[in-house]
Amino acid sequence: MDTKTSLAPSDDIKLAPTSYKETLETLQESERKFRKACTQIQILNNQLEDIKTRYKKAKTDGFHRFRYNLRLKLAVVEGVRNMYYEYAHAKAEQVALLRHRLYGEIVIVDSGN
Repeated sequence: MDTKTSLAPSDDIKLAPTSYKETLETLQESERKFRKACTQIQILNNQLEDIKTRYKKAKTDGFHRFRYNLRLKLAVVEGVRNMYYEYAHAKAEQVALLRHRLYGEIVIVDSGN
């Protein structure tokens, strides 16, 4: 693991469950949220490709007004995708920690760098 992400405790994240059952439930919930974040990242990647294609078409056709709007959309979607990456990485680290607590598994979370 190249970088260390700190998991800030919040109301919906229990990092120190008191029982096996609570730990298992927290693990299942964290895995569900991780999978959902990955799905959203795929959707955002598809949107980025669509916007890039439209931008290239507008550039070749000389539609400057459309290019400006598409650049703005591109920046926003990339920003949202990057936030999902960070969230998914934090969830992956939480899943790794919980799997280690429950099953003694050693899971390495790649930082993607």
